[in-house]
Order: sequence, then structure tokens, then C-alpha cells
Amino acid sequence: MNGALTGVVLALVWGTVLFRLPTLWRDAQQRALWATLFTLAVTKTVATPGVNGLLRDVVGQPRVLPHLLGVAAAFFLLRFISLLTDYYTSRPRAARWQGLLALAVAGVLMTLAVVSPEGIPTQGSELLHGAIAPEVVAYWVALEGYLGAVLVLAGQLFWRVSRTAPAGLLRNGLRAIAGGTLMIATYAAFKTVLIIVHAFGVAIPVEAVEPPANAFRAIGTIVAVVGAAVPAYGKLRSVVRAYRSLLALRPLWLVMRRTFPDIILFSRRRAMVELAGVDDVRLRLYRRVIEIRDGMLALRDYLPADALDAARTFLRDRDQGRDQGRDRDRGRDQGRDQGRDPDRDPDQDRDRDTAALVEACGIALALDRHRLNARADGSTDADGGDDAGDSRDAGDPRDAGGAGDAGGAGDAGGAGDAGGASDAGGAGDAGGAGDAGGASDVDGAGDAGDAGGADGVSGAGGGLAGARAGGVVEVGAPVGGAEAGGRWSDLRVAGGDEVGASAEEVLDGEIAWLSAVSAAFRRREPAEYVRHERAREVAGRLPAPER
Repeated sequence: MNGALTGVVLALVWGTVLFRLPTLWRDAQQRALWATLFTLAVTKTVATPGVNGLLRDVVGQPRVLPHLLGVAAAFFLLRFISLLTDYYTSRPRAARWQGLLALAVAGVLMTLAVVSPEGIPTQGSELLHGAIAPEVVAYWVALEGYLGAVLVLAGQLFWRVSRTAPAGLLRNGLRAIAGGTLMIATYAAFKTVLIIVHAFGVAIPVEAVEPPANAFRAIGTIVAVVGAAVPAYGKLRSVVRAYRSLLALRPLWLVMRRTFPDIILFSRRRAMVELAGVDDVRLRLYRRVIEIRDGMLALRDYLPADALDAARTFLRDRDQGRDQGRDRDRGRDQGRDQGRDPDRDPDQDRDRDTAALVEACGIALALDRHRLNARADGSTDADGGDDAGDSRDAGDPRDAGGAGDAGGAGDAGGAGDAGGASDAGGAGDAGGAGDAGGASDVDGAGDAGDAGGADGVSGAGGGLAGARAGGVVEVGAPVGGAEAGGRWSDLRVAGGDEVGASAEEVLDGEIAWLSAVSAAFRRREPAEYVRHERAREVAGRLPAPER
């Protein structure tokens, strides 16, 4: 194998090993596949002349070591195949026999290497020139026979599985693995035939055969390793996208965490474990959405009924004097957007940003009133903030489903109390982000705010306020039209079957919406709106001037 292909193989194999490192915590199948790739990477590294030369002082025959590591890689590949096909379920002792077979092959190879008078030649120029000792022939037949048999089994299995796999990266990756392993198996069979034929006295043109044969094996290795990395690439892309969403939600989430520390569903230590890839980051993202929603649920009594309409009016009046400049910028932005994406509607993006800014203004006002202990109905909490018994008065007529009752979001047991806004079987459950009676139900098809729940999942561009209690708002409905009794907790989102959207799509829409609100929350307009509302309240309490 020439130096360029060797470098490509080493970089690709070690990169795939590191790339798939988080899969060690998933299941036995992924651990077996990772072990296969790791031993293959070590095998290719030890086989390089530089590393092999360094091992000469440690190992008697260092050129045999890559062969033993190759047997280990084949064993792990055979184990991966058995786990993938549930072979161990019908034959529980198969794993033991597979291990014994690999040890037997390794023992035979070491024995033949020791009894061989001149050692085991590995280069074609040494192996196919002159007579070959019987021990050397037996060594290569045992090695290539075991490796070739395992590779043929693997290639057949991967090809068969690829025919039923969904189209896309997974199917292409499985076919690449099948093609690569069958190419390496073909090389093993070809090399075995050459050695046997040469042992019977047939001259082999080594210089003409060895370079293309080694290149064929290297290409097969590259194809198989790329195939193993392709399915993981799709998962990595999803994980990166989820982490970007986590960062986008972080400003708003931090505010909710500082204001209502009880809504956090797991400790920082657990979060650090998830950063290492132990758990699905997607579940962590869902939990962050739920924690933000539970914080908004706890704030609902501090938001005046007309707050969002007032915020909309405030923002409109504030921008009234800049309409001309905005129109010029809009024309310039439209031209630039058309050059990048002709299907993109700048007005729709602008409307979405405005709706998110209105929502952020409402959250900022509710947080400010919470710090001042000023409820929307004019009452205050005697102990400051949410009292230990409830986030709403027990007799509040708006208590429709129990989100604010004794098991509610402000309960002494915290947001994770059983029966509360995010109970152990509800918001933090991996099977459904909130139970049927919880405040943050995101299970099923996005039916997040059922009759017994308080919180819901709004769709892309959907507002969290502006609906009648128990009303249904389609995914993508804009903020607007809040009635006197409207609250964030009163919104329901129609299920996936009703609007043609799956639960995953509804949740993605909610993540996108809260990310936009979180970004808007960092702007200066929410703070200006809070100061404006404070000034308006002070002015409303001043006596009218005498005429």
C-alpha cells in the first residue's frame, strides 16, 4: 500500500473512531461496532513501518501483531453481526464459541509463527519469491480464511439489511459497508489462492500483482469505514442542531431558572453527563422547552390582560417615525434575500420577529411585576413571590384544570411535584414530555394543553397568549386578539392529525418560536416597555389636574 492511501486510511479510521465515541453508551450493538473500528484503527497503525519498527525491541515478531489484531477486529465484527440479527437470543452459547474460535485462530497463528524457521514473511516480495515453508502456507490460510469468512458474512448481512432500510444516508451507508467488506474479502481470497498456487511451484509476478491488490484492499477499507460513518453523520447533524437550539433558548431559560429554580428537571451534574453524549440531547432540549413553559405558567398571574395589546401598541408607536427608513431597508433586504433564497418571504420573517418581540415584552413585564409582587388582579403575595401553597389563589375562577391548585406550578413541592406542572411521570418523562394532567404536556401529536392541563405547545410563529380559555389555535397562528381573561396557560394547540403535522413538527415549531422569543428578550425593547408601563401606572395613580 502506498503512503498516500495509508495516510487516508489512518485518518479516516481514527476519525470515525472518535466520531462514534458517544455511541459507546447506547447499547451493545454500537459498542461492538466501535470496538471493531477501534481494533481496525490500531491494526492499521501497528502495521505501518515506523510503528512496527519501534515494536521490534518489545515483540519478538512485530509483523505478526497486526494479524492478531485483525483477528480481534474480525471477532468484534462477528459479534456485531450476531447482536444485529439477534443470533444470541436463539443460541445463547454462540458468544462463547465465537470467542473460543477467535482465540484458537490466534493461538494457531502464534504457534506457526514460532515454529516457522525464518518467521512469517508479510511482504509480497518476500512471500512469493522462492519456496514457501508449509508453516507459512498454513499461517496465511488460517488467517485469511478466518478473516475472509467473517467479512463475507458481514457483507451479505449489510447488503440484505440495506434493502429494507429507509432510503437516504442509512441505506447508502449500509451498502457502502457491504461493498467495502466484500472488497476486502475478495482481497483475502485472492491472496490465499496466490499463496497456495505459489506453494505448488507456480511463479507469481509479484511486482505486477502486489501494488494493485494492496490498493484494492485500501479502497475497500475506505469505503467500509465511510459507510460506517455516514449513518452517524445524520445523527451528529441532529445533535449539533439541537445544541444550537439549546444555546438559542439559554437566555430565556436562565431567567426562568433564576426566577423559579424549582422548575429545573435535573441537576447540573446530569447535564454534564448529557454533554458527554450519555443521553439523547433531544430529550434535554424538550426539557428546556418545558422548563421555560413552566416558568411562563408560573408568571401568568402577573401579566395584565391587556399587556400584549399594550406592547403591540407601544412597539408600533415607537417605530412610527421610522417607516420610511424601514421601507428603504425592506427593499434592499428583499433584493439581497432574493439572491440567496427566492422562496423566502422577508415580510413573514419580519412579522414573526415582531410577534416574538411582543411576547418578550409580555414576559419582561410579568417578571417585573413578579419581583414587585404585583399580580394582574391587583393583589400581592405576603411572603414575596409565589407563596408556598399555590401560584394562584385556590378560589381563582380561572383555575380550569388544576394547574394552579394544590399540586400546581407554585406548590411547595416545586415544579417537579407529582401532579404538578412537571411531575416525575410528566414533563421530564422520556416517553412524553408531560402527562395528561401536567402543565407541559407535549406527548402524542402535540396536544399539549388538554382540558386538565395548563400549558400547551404552540406551533411555529404561534403566540403563547391571545386565545380564549380552552380554545384551539392552529399551528402557526400569530399572536393577537387577547381577551380579558387570556393567559399564556389558556392556549391549546391542535393535535398532529388535525392540522397535518406530527408531534415532532409541532415541537420543532415550539422550539423555533421560543428561540425567537429568547432572542427578542435580549433586545432593549422589552426593558423599555417595562419602564413605559411603570410610568403609565404611576401616571394612572396621580390625581387629575384641576381645570
